[in-house]
Amino acid sequence: MKSDPSRGANPAGRKTGRPRSEKTRKAILNAAFGLLKKHGFDDVSMQQIAGQAGVSTATLYRWWDNKHAILLEAYLEKTRELLPYGRSGSPLARLRKYCLRLIDFFKSENGQVFLRLMLAIQDDPVLRAAFYEKVYLPRRGEGRAVVQEAIAAGELPCTVDPDCMINLLIGPLILPALLGREINTKSVQTIFDFIVNAYLAKPS
Repeated sequence: MKSDPSRGANPAGRKTGRPRSEKTRKAILNAAFGLLKKHGFDDVSMQQIAGQAGVSTATLYRWWDNKHAILLEAYLEKTRELLPYGRSGSPLARLRKYCLRLIDFFKSENGQVFLRLMLAIQDDPVLRAAFYEKVYLPRRGEGRAVVQEAIAAGELPCTVDPDCMINLLIGPLILPALLGREINTKSVQTIFDFIVNAYLAKPS
């Protein structure tokens, strides 16, 4: 019977047991991320990661369930702080700035890794579930929090649904990126202003 790749992992996606050397962990994640940027998810193997990091494949399997667990952790390690919403100033202005920064992110190497990840999860239920839990939900929560701050500050009406607004703002930016089409700053500003003005014009 085929084993469940997620079985035996703790909530953080890491196996319990022998503590990991932080130096070795970073070497492995750096190697994995470098290979991920160069080859994509499908064309990276556990043997390649081990060889690049200078460790044995046994070490990898002792700390992670499979290569996707390593690659996803490597992605999170390298990109977690790349696109913060910010914590000071107008919430609506921070949301606008985030949308504008997204287009530069998608053009970057790290952004290309994200887009490869988005494509890879379509054919891998385990990776898709991990992406949803560790990437999508945390980022969605950050976006919701900024929209809720804008509502509390009176910049948006209380009738705004934070989830719906995030979908309307981010969806039109991700789709062109996945299709390999560029979207410019003016287009992002037009989308943002249209959505915000539509909410402001809507009767309470």
